[in-house]
Amino acid sequence: MQKSLIMGAMMNMLLRTTFLVFLFSLYLVNPGIFHINTVECSHALENTADVYEKDSREEGEGEGSGTEFTFRGFIEFQSFFNTGTGQNFKDANKKNEIRNRLEIKYGTEDTFLFAVSNLYLFQTYLNKDAQETYAYSAERGVSRNLRISSNEGELRFDELYLNYGAENFRLRVGNQIYGWGTADAFNPTSYFNPYDLRELIFKDDDENKAGVPSISGMFFLGEYTLEAVFVPVHIPTIMAPDGNFWSFTINKDFPCPIVFDEPQELDADIGNCGYGARLSTSSGGVDISVSGYRGPDKDPIFLPYKIVGILPDVAILVKPQSYVVSMFGVDFSATLGDFVVQFEAVYSPDKMGIVELDYASPILPFKVKRSPHISYATGFNYFIPLDRFLDGHEGESIFTFEWFQSKYLGSGLNPPFFTDIITCKFEDSYFDGRTTTAIKGIFETRHGGKIFWPEIGYDFQNGLSLKLSYAGIWGEEGSAFENTSIFHYFKDNDIVMGTIRYEY
Repeated sequence: MQKSLIMGAMMNMLLRTTFLVFLFSLYLVNPGIFHINTVECSHALENTADVYEKDSREEGEGEGSGTEFTFRGFIEFQSFFNTGTGQNFKDANKKNEIRNRLEIKYGTEDTFLFAVSNLYLFQTYLNKDAQETYAYSAERGVSRNLRISSNEGELRFDELYLNYGAENFRLRVGNQIYGWGTADAFNPTSYFNPYDLRELIFKDDDENKAGVPSISGMFFLGEYTLEAVFVPVHIPTIMAPDGNFWSFTINKDFPCPIVFDEPQELDADIGNCGYGARLSTSSGGVDISVSGYRGPDKDPIFLPYKIVGILPDVAILVKPQSYVVSMFGVDFSATLGDFVVQFEAVYSPDKMGIVELDYASPILPFKVKRSPHISYATGFNYFIPLDRFLDGHEGESIFTFEWFQSKYLGSGLNPPFFTDIITCKFEDSYFDGRTTTAIKGIFETRHGGKIFWPEIGYDFQNGLSLKLSYAGIWGEEGSAFENTSIFHYFKDNDIVMGTIRYEY
């Protein structure tokens, strides 16, 4: 079985490579067959959740009727080093990874195939010991959204869909990412795409959500846009396997150690399907949307489930469990001079939560019950006009602030894992955009957890770029599990991150 999965992944890569070589061969023989324009591709693929405006279709009538093949991508090497004291090079080195991202669009303006693939390979030749604390998955396997994963590598297609567009609508079928919501860090109204938490919050924005196999339709109704989505199967949150550098380590106030099970997919059943709709409009610099959803909750609850092992070596198994919920949301953003103000909120009448009890003598599995629940994120982006104060400053300076809260309205439930979090970021660029800097701060106000995350990058503007960052993690330990900061369980994971990227 394992050999067949590996062979399947290799055949998939071979077929994709053969297809590209074939297309390029045709282009070399007869350039008129395809119009390959990577600049045009860069613009077309800038936002994969783009909205096809009715007006632009009318203006471009008669253009783009031919078949085009466009592509772009990058290859990068990324390495993580833990900054804990008393470690040698091999002990501190936690990650050495090559990542290749490829975006392809093939077809006409209205009918095309769009694909985004990410291939990850862990480089053990630099440090074999690093593989012991970093694995993509506990076992080899293929998930419902075509994520092919093993201990030492992974191939995923977070976007792989067919698009058909007409004057007043467009339809898509396949793996998709939905950019619902307006907030920068936490998006309560982004119902469909589960998070990839295998590196906590340190994955790039273009890889921290998993695509879902789905059918979507967008309808242009004058000043309004209606998008409807149907997801036939559940895709769970992705978590680091037990024993990884980024896996949860929770032993506080429990009678025995805690181990986490792999997130489980809900059965392929009509009752576990996800579906929702979003109605949006814009007026006077204000974008506003209302939305609704029914389906699996993308935020699982971590349910202490049973005792595993044989005495005296026993542990409590915690299952990341998903339940079907209903949600209703609203989001808006408004431009006010140099500020962009954002807000989004969701109400659920039936979100599942874990009932409070005495952790010193737990009864397994813990009880769960449904409760009304709200979550919201609000903040702003301030485009700082530094050129008014610093002569010759040509870069773009932005300060971002966001407050996120998730709360059960019913009594007797443990609070959600992620709540009461402030996110701040200042970013600037210098020397014609070659040098970029950012300082990020994440604060959990309920229990005093925080992350300090400075970053500096340099773009050679020939496709090659470098980035170096550091993340310091602090978290207060409370008197009980529910009173302890979520960041406390990663307080020893301070890291230095280095990335070399070449875009093509």
